[in-house]
Amino acid sequence: MNAVQRFIRSRVLLLTASILIVAMCLSVLVQGQSQAALSRTVDQNSRGLYDVLVQAKAGGSGGLMQPDIATGQGGISFDQLDSIRKLSGTSVAAPISLVSRVTQNLESPRLDATDYLGFNAGLAGTAGDPTATDPSKWPAAESVLSDTPKKYRLTASAVSSDGHSDQTLFKTTAEGTLGKAKLVEEQVAGGKNVRIQGPAGETGIKFPAPAGGSEHNLFNLSVSLPMAPQVTESVVAVDPVSERALLGTAGDFLAPLEKAPPADARNAGAIGRHFESLFTNGISMDELKEGPDFLGVKLKYWAPLMTQYQQAKRDGQLTADSQAIPLIVRSGTALDLKYSVKIEEIDDAGNVTKDVGTVTRSLDKDYLPFVSKSPFALAWPGSKDLSKLMGDTGSFSQGLYNPATWSTNFAAAPKYKDGDTAANGAVNKSATPGDWVTVNRLPDKAANGAAVDQTQRNPVDERSYRQNLETGKKLATPLAMVYGTFDPAAVKEAAGDVNRLPLGGYDPAPFTLTKDAAGNETSTELKPSLSATGLVSQSAGAITDFYGLAAARGYDANANVIDAVRVRAKVPGSWKQAQPEVEKLANEIRGMGLQATVVAGSAREDANIAVPGYSKDDAGKESPLGTVQQSWVRQDAADAVSGSLTATNVTLLFLTLCGAALLTGASTVSYVRKRRSEAGTLRAMGWTQRRIRSWVLAEFGVGAALLAVVGIALSLITWSAATAIVSASVLVLYAGAAFVAAQQLRHREEVDQEPQHDERLMAIDSPLTFANRQLSTNKFNTIALAVAVGVFGASVGGLVALLIDIPRAAGASALSGLAAASIALPSIILGVSGVAVGLVLTMVTGRFELQAKRQYLGTLRAMGWNPDMLGQVRFFENAMVGTVALPLGVVGALGIGLLLAPYAALWAAIAGLVAVLCWIPIATKVVQ
Repeated sequence: MNAVQRFIRSRVLLLTASILIVAMCLSVLVQGQSQAALSRTVDQNSRGLYDVLVQAKAGGSGGLMQPDIATGQGGISFDQLDSIRKLSGTSVAAPISLVSRVTQNLESPRLDATDYLGFNAGLAGTAGDPTATDPSKWPAAESVLSDTPKKYRLTASAVSSDGHSDQTLFKTTAEGTLGKAKLVEEQVAGGKNVRIQGPAGETGIKFPAPAGGSEHNLFNLSVSLPMAPQVTESVVAVDPVSERALLGTAGDFLAPLEKAPPADARNAGAIGRHFESLFTNGISMDELKEGPDFLGVKLKYWAPLMTQYQQAKRDGQLTADSQAIPLIVRSGTALDLKYSVKIEEIDDAGNVTKDVGTVTRSLDKDYLPFVSKSPFALAWPGSKDLSKLMGDTGSFSQGLYNPATWSTNFAAAPKYKDGDTAANGAVNKSATPGDWVTVNRLPDKAANGAAVDQTQRNPVDERSYRQNLETGKKLATPLAMVYGTFDPAAVKEAAGDVNRLPLGGYDPAPFTLTKDAAGNETSTELKPSLSATGLVSQSAGAITDFYGLAAARGYDANANVIDAVRVRAKVPGSWKQAQPEVEKLANEIRGMGLQATVVAGSAREDANIAVPGYSKDDAGKESPLGTVQQSWVRQDAADAVSGSLTATNVTLLFLTLCGAALLTGASTVSYVRKRRSEAGTLRAMGWTQRRIRSWVLAEFGVGAALLAVVGIALSLITWSAATAIVSASVLVLYAGAAFVAAQQLRHREEVDQEPQHDERLMAIDSPLTFANRQLSTNKFNTIALAVAVGVFGASVGGLVALLIDIPRAAGASALSGLAAASIALPSIILGVSGVAVGLVLTMVTGRFELQAKRQYLGTLRAMGWNPDMLGQVRFFENAMVGTVALPLGVVGALGIGLLLAPYAALWAAIAGLVAVLCWIPIATKVVQ
């Protein structure tokens, strides 16, 4: 009988080798699927809108890059930008810079109470708008006010919130009588005149200056309310052509900016006079509604331009050097500012007789910087907006804003200090506080020149975390010229999610408060401050071009004002495929003396930032905010995630298969020891010990050959060095077990050494003592089985530790979570299969003494032992084996955990303990 026949006849060798081969195939298949899913996930989420970020100096540390790349510090010249664009590997090079902060006074808030007087040709017939409602269809007069004036108390207040706490900016009260108006027809020279007149005895309501009073019009009674706090926005500059190329269709909002006039055709006075001439020479109603054409662009928002130009001209703010700055403004705002008016009807003694209600309005998605007509136009309870009866008059509204104040103070990007690093690689930071900025001031004079009582409200100090920017020498008041709007949410969506890279200024990363100053867990999204100088910023209020930057910052020469250049390489494919060309391009840019950071293969990652000195009390004592979280950019995240999780995958495969190989070795050693009688027979026939070992090793050689063939096939199919190494390790362990097994074939004559009348002989009076006697008698098999169970427990502990450690090993970036999720199920399947194979192999080892056990259990049954006692014998035998195996399983699992996953080592030891304890009842039930 040859070795192959003997290998098949042995059954045990065939079974254990088959189990090991099946385990190899399934494990390699599962590991291959896991690796494919990992590679696919990383490749699909690791290349953003650009590949290289160019700055004058590094903007990040430790591989973690802050999202504020438009810092206002400049440092890159337009000549260097041109050189970057001329590189053969450059597809797009899009510059961006922070221009300045812009502080605006909102139009005076007002409270409108419906006091509609019905159609009157003398008042409404001059509208001249074809969209106006036909006079015959105008509704009857209606009003929320009474015919007889009543006395009211109005309490106006404004509240801002940073998302963490609310702050009342002011609370002002005014009283007076209001009633329903009427039309008065008067005879004047040349005909009749119709005017609106309040009821007899109406005093109106007047808040302190700079607020106006109250007045009646055809549709409403309007009460001028206290001035709202100033709102500050940021402005960034881009090259609209390259920015559109970078964003794709999401950047189409920049198309009007491409048609902005050249630098020498932007004189504010000349442009203002041009628009004045349009009205002097006559302009059609359609042109007014669509917007006058200006160099190929329909200026829909011409009214704010005209109003601000005329106001600035009257105030003497415009000079010969003042430039018009073309802007694309943001739709909506993240600023949390609420304006409320409480309306109470009172008697002459000031007692409240009726609570009419409280009306509130916030800046919201309809707000447009530089444009919004009336962001705080509040409606009296029960009022209607009937002004639309006269058609669409929104394009002709006057007094939208006074000219904004442009400033470079406290405009630069925040600075941070590095802190400690968490186990998953997340870096803790701390913000560097700057000066205090005072907001909520009133102007010194009202519009009519009257002095303003500054005691109406208390100025508020806000902590700035930003520094001042440099300016040129040719500062002059600019004139905002709105070309269109953009939606920051659409831009953010175009920038991607996991692989989102900072665009600069108009796509800010929000802050979330995760721990308050007391260390309590929370989850609150923070809002920007009124001054826009804090850590939290919203999308830039406006985008201009670099000529606009020069005008706003006072530069008259080719200054180095570019903060960053986002470069896309001219190479297709995934980050890994593009990596060589991207690195080559980055090196060429570095040769120009610039900092080129490769961001292909990066991913967003939350940074934990401690915020000190955030607020102060009346005594001047400063208090921290707590810890906030913001999405930064982890450089080389794809390489780190791919490498770490690939190593985890391979380690799982190695642990699964090598654990199975060790258990196979334990089984074969126990099995071959039972064949010592065959070795004795062969020895009696004259065979040498060496020939006997060779005879047995030939059988193992068949199994080793099968394992080698399968290992080579799997290595070629997967074309993976890891598979080849793991297969070779399994083969080595199998061969080592064969050699040890062959050493057990030394024949020794067995003599019954059991004394027949020894008083020290253990009395068999219970299942426990019988089980102890049986295990003591068969020490080798007992130890072999205990070792197999211990190896099983250690393997289970190692597998569990690796699975638990996957999130930490993956890292803290968004790509890490996505990649870890992609391999989670295959890894669990691989781990469970390893546990199942190990359990089966320990069962195989436990069955070698099965025939002998059945014989003595039959004897015990004949002696009158009931099934419960026989079951206890089996349980106690397995329990004692488990007791011996427990230290090996727990210590082995702990050691493997410390070696492979130190942060999960304790869980490994617990898993090893549980695995051994679970083996005991399973073995009792299965091996019967």
